[in-house]
Amino acid sequence: MAIAVKVLADGQLASAKATLYTVPALTKAYVKFFSVMNVSAGTENVTIYINSSGTSRKIAYATLGVDESARIVDKDEAITLEAGDLIEGFSSNATSVDYVITGAEET
Repeated sequence: MAIAVKVLADGQLASAKATLYTVPALTKAYVKFFSVMNVSAGTENVTIYINSSGTSRKIAYATLGVDESARIVDKDEAITLEAGDLIEGFSSNATSVDYVITGAEET
């Protein structure tokens, strides 16, 4: 077993549900930190999902004012994902909300 601690994904949320991170084959992922930040000049609504075995489940919703952030997963929490599981999300406007997901992958 090898464990790699790293940034699992980062970018900007789209305005329609899209995949933010997919756990690679033969891998278990541990999400230890997940943050979203509104970088636009208006209010943004953010929705985050975990998709396990083809079924998306909403795990978080936040309304962010200008320059506000929200922690989806904080340092004292963790989400364990299996190979093929997805993290999905969207915001009310494309390219308005930055996200960072960090953790570890075990192969």
